[in-house]
Amino acid sequence: MAGKILVAYATRYGSTLEVAERIAEKLEKLGHECDCMDFQDVDDITKYGGIVAGSAIQMGKWLPEAKEFMEGKRVFLSKIPVVLFSLGITLSDPTDHVTRKALFATDEICQYVTPKEIKLFAGRLIRDELIDADRDLVILAKPPFGDFRDYKEIEKWTEEIESKYFRDLL
Repeated sequence: MAGKILVAYATRYGSTLEVAERIAEKLEKLGHECDCMDFQDVDDITKYGGIVAGSAIQMGKWLPEAKEFMEGKRVFLSKIPVVLFSLGITLSDPTDHVTRKALFATDEICQYVTPKEIKLFAGRLIRDELIDADRDLVILAKPPFGDFRDYKEIEKWTEEIESKYFRDLL
């Protein structure tokens, strides 16, 4: 089986893309060959020996393209290590309730894959970047605005998953 790692993501406003890029960069510094790609751009998954897959959480779910990818590739994904991460603005204040709701967003994905690990990260929400439809929803939900991503935490987690699940791909 191939030793390359795919870091795949679904994003609406770029926050999850930036986290995925940071994960791929860290894995490369640890000696791995990685591709960092939007789920919609992945054509041949068979060249990968492992996957780190992430999505923004919107309306309590992973984005549709991430779900479709995991569902469509589930047979191959059952043969390699899969690690999941989610980004959500509500995780800026990770109470037990918020954390349970964020984990619930991956439950649907876990119908298709059995991840080695699931990690939750606080995301970014910038009012001026929102399209009108999202802005209307945000007004009702009243989440905090700002960038709450913790890149030190993300890099530390990447080191941990590399040593647990991907080290033998070197």
